[in-house]
Amino acid sequence: MLANLLNNQSTRAAERKLDSEAGVTILEIVAAMMVLTVGLLGLAASIGYAVTVSNRGRNLTNTKLVAVSLLEQMETLRNTEQLTFGQIANAGAVDNVGGAWNFSGFPTGFQLLSKNPGPDGIFGTTDDFISPGADNVYGTGDDFTDTSLALSGFSREIVISDLSPNLKRVQVTVRYPDGGGQLRNLVAVSYLNNDTRAIFR
Repeated sequence: MLANLLNNQSTRAAERKLDSEAGVTILEIVAAMMVLTVGLLGLAASIGYAVTVSNRGRNLTNTKLVAVSLLEQMETLRNTEQLTFGQIANAGAVDNVGGAWNFSGFPTGFQLLSKNPGPDGIFGTTDDFISPGADNVYGTGDDFTDTSLALSGFSREIVISDLSPNLKRVQVTVRYPDGGGQLRNLVAVSYLNNDTRAIFR
């Protein structure tokens, strides 16, 4: 009888040992999955935020490059004498006296931003969206307006003010989409002096 009692106790002890090592319960699995889900959602949110910040920075950098290149173009037009100092003006204020060709000026108001300078070779003018057509020659019958040349979401405004007979203020405002889907403006200002052209002769 004592042997049976000892045998029963050792059997119960073994069964208790097996019960405590049987595995995890469903409740423990659900809790672990909840913790894992919260962690993965946090990771996804941080990746989304990083992409937004990256896009915002890239758009701002591209916008600065566009604004600076338009300002530098004005100086290059003057230095190379492609346009006279009087021709570097907004439409309606152009002085074509002494110019090699009749220039209509830079249009006022916000205009779409083109990847192409058009037939006149000057960015920011009304012919920026003219494509040469199949023959790849400007001024022929197959030229057409190609709005696919526009930079998506970007527009620009060029304002040229005469400060004196030999000094102009050039302001370029570029409207661009930030990473959050809103439109923002970047304003760049430069001054163009008529006298500095003599340095490059």
